[in-house]
Amino acid sequence: MRKISKNDFLAKLGKVKSAESVKQHVVYLSIHLEGSNCKGIRESSGHGFEIDVDKLYLAYYELDIINTTELKKHIKNRVQSPALAILIEMGLA
Repeated sequence: MRKISKNDFLAKLGKVKSAESVKQHVVYLSIHLEGSNCKGIRESSGHGFEIDVDKLYLAYYELDIINTTELKKHIKNRVQSPALAILIEMGLA
């Protein structure tokens, strides 16, 4: 699969406002870019999450198979599920 540029990635990411996890159907809301981070809120708990955008792009770019297990190689702090949900919402996973 051909990968998109980081600029195109950021443009797509900027349009994502919500996403849903694949397995547990957890909904992530208020997704937005803030500096070099993507932030949002888990609807079920009300807890926020924060993902380093550079690491998210690197994971997308380097991984052939994108799932939560593979994302752990790039994304830390237990935010693999929202990271995957966002990539799916962007049409990139």
